[in-house]
Amino acid sequence: MKIVYISRSIIPSRTANSINVMKMCSSFASLGHEVILLAPWTKKLEEKEIDDIFEYYGVEENFILKKIYSPNIKYLKKKIYSYLCLKKVQKINPDFVYGRDDMFAFYLTQKNGYFTLFERHEPFRKNDFEHKMFKKFLGIKKNKIKFVTISKKLREIYSKSYNLKEDEISVAQSATGLFNNQDLPDIEFSKDKINIGYIGSLFKGRGIETIIELAKHFANIDFHIIGGKKEDIIYWKEKSKKLDNLFFYGFINPKETYKYRNMCDILLAPYQGEKAGNRNSDYMSPIKIFEYMASKKSIICSDLPAIRESINENHAIFVKNDDVNEWIKALSSLIDNQNNMKKLSENAYDYCLKNFTYEARSKKILELVK
Repeated sequence: MKIVYISRSIIPSRTANSINVMKMCSSFASLGHEVILLAPWTKKLEEKEIDDIFEYYGVEENFILKKIYSPNIKYLKKKIYSYLCLKKVQKINPDFVYGRDDMFAFYLTQKNGYFTLFERHEPFRKNDFEHKMFKKFLGIKKNKIKFVTISKKLREIYSKSYNLKEDEISVAQSATGLFNNQDLPDIEFSKDKINIGYIGSLFKGRGIETIIELAKHFANIDFHIIGGKKEDIIYWKEKSKKLDNLFFYGFINPKETYKYRNMCDILLAPYQGEKAGNRNSDYMSPIKIFEYMASKKSIICSDLPAIRESINENHAIFVKNDDVNEWIKALSSLIDNQNNMKKLSENAYDYCLKNFTYEARSKKILELVK
């Protein structure tokens, strides 16, 4: 099958959405399909000094990346890009159009007779252009499955907001790649201490303040924070009073982050709720959790409905997100019970292999093409 994937992700960049797009395209292609990714030509915004885009993202070069002109013209930028994507689709003549982030393009391809599906990671803002195009898309989409969401909660939101039956919306949660769990980074963590890790963004709502409090309490344990912009790191270093057992590494190339997970004994996911700044905490699909599971490490995470939709107590220890004392108790308990650490990590790894790989996600989406 010939597949065109349409995206507005800046490629190459440090964004999570660009990683997701590249991984999905590679996964579709690994299943034997011809895949062409359309992405905007945005030279000024792209990551500099990247010689090989596929190598940067750690994916096989098994699909074609085509850059589409995207003029920096206010109000017209998205429309022009979408029309140019349609023109490219008409030249390629695919069996299936898929993607994210460009509702107008999906409306155009569906209107012009191409079987089109897209995935949504959040609700639309009411009455903006994308929202209007979404409603038009629903009006012309005759197939039973209209589109894909990343969580059951998000499907529920769309179902209620647009009077859709839940079985008209497919759910395909986020996914993770699989890595060699023996690979290690060039740097070394202390082998004489327990190493606790967090990999991800450092912006508000990610629970970095919780990790700082844990580092203060457990002076004999090393805490490693991988990811974040320079200004975020400066901010949190000041907040932490530059603790001796708290280490910041900044942005790490996407293909290398798994090596840092491999160096840790326990991984933390202290997601906060909406009140603390995590606006999508109710309906997110926790890709961080899936990546942790693939690393076969014990996990302590916030007790949020969006996470419980994916895993349970057999796979991780759940803690009230804003109660530092509970986090301290949970970490102490896990460290004192090595058997439980091993059991949790093995259960999570096995469950991840069956449910949260890019291969499993791609197969589920392709089953919708009928």
